[in-house]
Amino acid sequence: MSDLEPGGSPNTGELLDGRYLLEEKVGSGGMGVVYRARDETLGRIVAVKVFRESAADAARSSSETRLLASLNHSSLVTLFDAQTASGHPNYLVMEYVEGPTLRERLAEGSIEPGDTATMARDLAEALHVVHHAGIVHRDIKPSNVLLRTSHVPGEEFRAKLADFGIAYLVDSTRLTAPGTLVGTAAYLSPEQVRGTAPAPASDIYALGLVLLEALTGERAFPQTSTHEAALARLTRDPLIPGELGYPWKSLLTAMTARDPHQRPSALDVVVAAGSLTVGDSLDATGAVTAGPTTGAAVAATEILEAADASSAPTAVLVQAVATAALGDGTVAGAATGAAPLRGRGRRRRHLIVAVVALVVVVLIVGILVWALGASSPASAPTLPQLSGPLGAHMQQLLDSVTR
Repeated sequence: MSDLEPGGSPNTGELLDGRYLLEEKVGSGGMGVVYRARDETLGRIVAVKVFRESAADAARSSSETRLLASLNHSSLVTLFDAQTASGHPNYLVMEYVEGPTLRERLAEGSIEPGDTATMARDLAEALHVVHHAGIVHRDIKPSNVLLRTSHVPGEEFRAKLADFGIAYLVDSTRLTAPGTLVGTAAYLSPEQVRGTAPAPASDIYALGLVLLEALTGERAFPQTSTHEAALARLTRDPLIPGELGYPWKSLLTAMTARDPHQRPSALDVVVAAGSLTVGDSLDATGAVTAGPTTGAAVAATEILEAADASSAPTAVLVQAVATAALGDGTVAGAATGAAPLRGRGRRRRHLIVAVVALVVVVLIVGILVWALGASSPASAPTLPQLSGPLGAHMQQLLDSVTR
């Protein structure tokens, strides 16, 4: 067992309570020190946070223990064990996240919009759970975001939110004196600077600044002085570059509005980030381009191109159905193919409705072609030649109904 003295920190190589072997110090802060450790009983690697002892810190460590024990989400660090008895070093045993913090990752440069959108969704989901429990984190910043290597191809990482050391239970008694700034100056919301009671909107503001920094590689409020950094957001909004594209600019502007009532909820951010993840992406010039398209979207594009080369009324009918097959995507300049397709996470039911409508219209087109051909073979319209897997099936249907 460690012979840690009150107020001190254990050394690496020590064994806490005969179970947790402290292998390496991986972080430290005002409340305590975090170690990578080995659980000798279960044979797994864990993170152990040993608290520094003081009256206020003891209250906060007890609060953090209860908060972590009450929360459960894949984007929140899981609590395994805790020691809060008097006369012993107080510590938490949590899952160990293999990977850097966001702060360490940003030292290498900015993050791709797709990976940033995935991180935004992870962290917003975590905040939705936290806020639903009546908790405000109050210290959203890059060093409190842990990045776990993703096993999904094309994803750089998945994010987890850590460190509830200064979390605030809404409507509870505060541990800090009135007027005391709690949090990291570079990410404080305007209302936190004014000293108003913490609320979920403050976390949304801080998350917006974190996402903006991830995309640009630079802090929105880089002032070195704590008071300068805190007061800067009372007089101006963060600069959101236009080259990020409209979807990102719109979301980040809303998240960092100076009026907390104008900001989206964590759940709103989840929905918006989900659209950014599966839909729009940005090219090197910042223009919005198509995200990964589904087979239906590709086939619909082929139908539009084929319809453009054909004559009315067949072309008009096929264009209408092809546009419907794109679900809620935007099609502009279909006749020339000049405008990009903007996908927005099409749902399965949209695809089913589009396919049914497509089959119905094919039958109508076939009947029209047959009727026109029977009355005046020379004036029968030319059928569009469709390409691709869906195009081949549609061509077979058209051929069968016109024989």
